Amino acid sequence: MALLMVGAVGASVPAASADPAGVRRTLDWEDSADRVLPAAAPSGFGKQWATSYGATTTTSSVRDGSYAARFELRKNDPVVSSSKRAEITQRDDQPLDAERWYGFSINLPPSWTYDRSAEIVSQWHQCDTQCPSGSPPLALLTDEGRWKIDFKGKITDLGPYATGAWVDWVFHVTWRTDSAGLLEIWRDGEQVMRRTEATHGGGPRSPYFKFGIYKWDWATGTPSDTTQRVMHYDALRLGDERATYADVSPVRTCGRDISPAGVTATTYEPANPPANAVDGNLTTRWSGQGFGASLILDLGVQRHLCGTAVAWHRGDLRWNDYTVYASQDGTTYSKVWAGRSSGTTTAPERALFTDGPRDARYVKIAFWGNPENDWASITEAAVLGL
Repeated sequence: MALLMVGAVGASVPAASADPAGVRRTLDWEDSADRVLPAAAPSGFGKQWATSYGATTTTSSVRDGSYAARFELRKNDPVVSSSKRAEITQRDDQPLDAERWYGFSINLPPSWTYDRSAEIVSQWHQCDTQCPSGSPPLALLTDEGRWKIDFKGKITDLGPYATGAWVDWVFHVTWRTDSAGLLEIWRDGEQVMRRTEATHGGGPRSPYFKFGIYKWDWATGTPSDTTQRVMHYDALRLGDERATYADVSPVRTCGRDISPAGVTATTYEPANPPANAVDGNLTTRWSGQGFGASLILDLGVQRHLCGTAVAWHRGDLRWNDYTVYASQDGTTYSKVWAGRSSGTTTAPERALFTDGPRDARYVKIAFWGNPENDWASITEAAVLGL
């Protein structure tokens, strides 16, 4: 899945290949094509688990949208790639001297108790051929109840971890073997590390990213105080040298355009059907006559929503009174916003939900009047998510 980045609200959204920010991949598990766990890894990634529970998707604990990844590793699980792991891995195809951004969020549940034995929860592995062997040049670990960074064998203690809460991470790395290398790390928006030095030991390609649970001590018989680890992982965004912190940060502002799976209306004229309001074309429109005429957007699944962006036909010549409703089942709706368009533009206008984000599948935009006639005419309608 190519990451879609939102520009002007309601505008058509370019694929990542055309995205000037350079964000090349996202895994927030909202795209059904990515929810192939546990049978396989998402397209472009590799599978490193051997059980039906090693890597799955969940709706019970999410950071971004309606889904997250759930990793589970047990002490008696089979060995995978010479050790005990349940990981998803990038391919070993990162170019030499690459500059990369990595943003993700981790939730350690209450079962993630103290253990004298460490585990890696995100790592950057040296390339597989013609590269130095040994430990990864960079890794994020939990060890003895604390977050730690292993950077080229040197451990930095970032303090105790808390369970049951999402922790947002951003890593910015220039992969070099000389003094032009750079490592920057942020936790929950606060920079916790910055190094300017060589960032890996060499080879024809830059290190590649892996995430999940890797607990090598369970393969070697080293003492451990636990027999099971479960972790939730969400909001993964990967960027290249054109990306910025804001592009990959798990913290989202309201503005992501969520494409509907279907659209209907309570009324419409044949020449201007509901589909015209979601075709990305401001010269077409849905038109329906009457007080309460409504356009209904079906997102296909429940999503975490925060607003709408609506463009009105003749919107620069007249205002329109309307109300936005949200529903989980398409039957019972709750009002989330009510007001009037500006009457000064034909471009999409944002309206954020009055009481903040909520989970819903259906969004209904109900028309109540304008100063010219009793026709609702929307050229484009979009639902906004976090």
